[in-house]
Amino acid sequence: MKLQGKIVLITGASKGIGRAAAEAFAKESANIIVNYNLDEAAANEVVAEAQKLGVKAIAVKADISNQNEVSAMFEEIRKTFSSLDVLVNNAGIFDENDGPDNLEAFQRMFAANFFGQVDVTSKARKLMNKGKIIFVSSIHAKLGNGRPSAIAYSSSKAALESYMKNLAKDTAPGILVNAVAPGRTLTPMWGEISEEEKSELASGHLINRWIEPSEIADGIVFLAKNDAVCGAVLVIDGGMGLKTLG
Repeated sequence: MKLQGKIVLITGASKGIGRAAAEAFAKESANIIVNYNLDEAAANEVVAEAQKLGVKAIAVKADISNQNEVSAMFEEIRKTFSSLDVLVNNAGIFDENDGPDNLEAFQRMFAANFFGQVDVTSKARKLMNKGKIIFVSSIHAKLGNGRPSAIAYSSSKAALESYMKNLAKDTAPGILVNAVAPGRTLTPMWGEISEEEKSELASGHLINRWIEPSEIADGIVFLAKNDAVCGAVLVIDGGMGLKTLG
């Protein structure tokens, strides 16, 4: 699918992987919808940079775990563009304090990383005839997080991948559904970590470095353009899976 002139919604697009994806789609001459929750200034920066490339771009606020806000977002999209060609389900959260007995953490994690994405997808499909839906999962959906306090996060991503595969069966051939599974990518989601911890985490990849958000964005754009990949998880983990398996 050629992306020029297509309409692309990227959730959680004010920073990190979402921002890199928005920038990559704009460079492909696609019109972009920059969803954000908290950082309006950063979202407007993404919009301004996209508009310099000659594409149409808007920023729309919505917490994807809030159904009313998601409904309002899609009403604005409908009024502005009337249709949608590509959905990038990127928005999500990460919490270090979500151990195996913390039910509240599981509920919070699944609200954003799973149920919110199901809601966004359901509403997006009403504006799509043909196109692509791409989820941002994680290598930890299969490996576990590798950190004992992040079980809910890994579980929510595993659920998301299962949903993606079942959805792909339901929507093909009109709408092709896939996911990317990043390894450790240097984004604001990691918060404040020491240089020592950064180095230690990077060593978990065979490439012995962090993955850049732009490298994940390249994979997302590939899935949006390709018309043969369906129901697949594109792993971009720097060899982390192989290293974990030994």
